[in-house]
Amino acid sequence: MKIYIDESGDLGWKLDKPNRHGGSSKFITITALIISNEDEKYISRFLSDIYKKYNLTPNIEKKGVNFIPEHCAFITSQITNKIIAKSSSFKIISITVNKLKVFDSLRKDKKIFYNYVLGLLLKPEVIQYDNVEIVLDKRTIKVSHGQSFPDYIKTEIWGNGINIDISCEFVESTNNKMIWFADWYANFIWRHHEDSESSAYDILASFAKERFLEKKLYF
Repeated sequence: MKIYIDESGDLGWKLDKPNRHGGSSKFITITALIISNEDEKYISRFLSDIYKKYNLTPNIEKKGVNFIPEHCAFITSQITNKIIAKSSSFKIISITVNKLKVFDSLRKDKKIFYNYVLGLLLKPEVIQYDNVEIVLDKRTIKVSHGQSFPDYIKTEIWGNGINIDISCEFVESTNNKMIWFADWYANFIWRHHEDSESSAYDILASFAKERFLEKKLYF
C-alpha cells in the first residue's frame, strides 16, 4: 500500500502575530492519501478531469491554496463517483494540531514535534498492511525536519513486535500527482481550521470513516 503525505500550515511558533502578517499559522495539518498501486490510476484520471474543467496547464502542479472555495467544493463533490465508487483502497487521513496549546517541551525541536504528530497519524494505519511505502514531499515539509521520520516510524512499529515491511521516500511534488492530491486536501482541511473556510471540509466530513478519518490534537 502507498501512503502519500503533505501538509498545510507551518512549523513556526510566532503565535503572537496574525498568520500571513508576520506570524505563524495557528494550526498545522498533515494529510495522507492512502491508495494501492493499481488504484492510483483513478487519482490520475480525477486530476486530469479537474485540470480540464478549470483549463489548467497539464503536468504543472496547482497548489491547493490557489483554489477558491467554490472550486474546492466542486472538486470534493466529485470524489464519491469518480474515486470512491471505483477504488476499494482509497482513503484520506488527516491530523490537525492546534499549535496554541502545544506543550512547551514539544516546541523545543521541530523534528521531534513533526515526527510525533506524523506518527500519531500513521501508526494506526500502517499496522493494517503487510507492506507500506510512505512517500513524502521533500519541498513542502523541508527534509531537515522530516528526514528522521523513516527511522522513527520503523522503531515505533517494529519495536512493538509488528513485523511489516516499511519504506520511506522523499520526492519532488512537481513530479508526483499523488502528492498533488495530498496537498489539495491538506490545504482544504487546514483552511477549515485556520480560516473557517469549510467549503470542501463539510463534504469530506460526510464521508464514511473508512474513506475520511480526521484526528485533532490539542483542541
